[in-house]
Amino acid sequence: MTRFYRKPQRKPMGVSLIERAIIDKEWRSTVTSGQITALMGDGSNEMVNGAGRVLFVVLGACIAEEVDTDLLELRIIRGACNAVYEQKDEPTITAARRASIVSGLDACNRLIEVLPRRALVDAACDLAVKMRTQHINWTDFVPLLEAVAA
Repeated sequence: MTRFYRKPQRKPMGVSLIERAIIDKEWRSTVTSGQITALMGDGSNEMVNGAGRVLFVVLGACIAEEVDTDLLELRIIRGACNAVYEQKDEPTITAARRASIVSGLDACNRLIEVLPRRALVDAACDLAVKMRTQHINWTDFVPLLEAVAA
């Protein structure tokens, strides 16, 4: 009789309580710096990265909390995601894109005030785990946007 040896499955890298607290603090800092960069920054990549992180986390939290997809804030956020996608790899920031991204971040701030902190931290941890091994691309946003499509 042949015995097959099966390697034990590696558990996916989780997030410890301490890491969770650090991720929460860093993400809250990202919300502030993303807003400042969107309002006054000249760096296209910095705007895309900062705003993209905030939008990703808020969308994830909205999905987890099953927020009504007809909510005005979610419509604004979907538009801001499109503006971030269009801005990617563009050297200059157009006024229309900047306005859309700023509006999206404002909508995120309104949702951050009412979403449970747990949902936001969970989504921020999901983002941090993904970013350990890869960049966040448009393909990562598509399922989120489909989940909140009206």
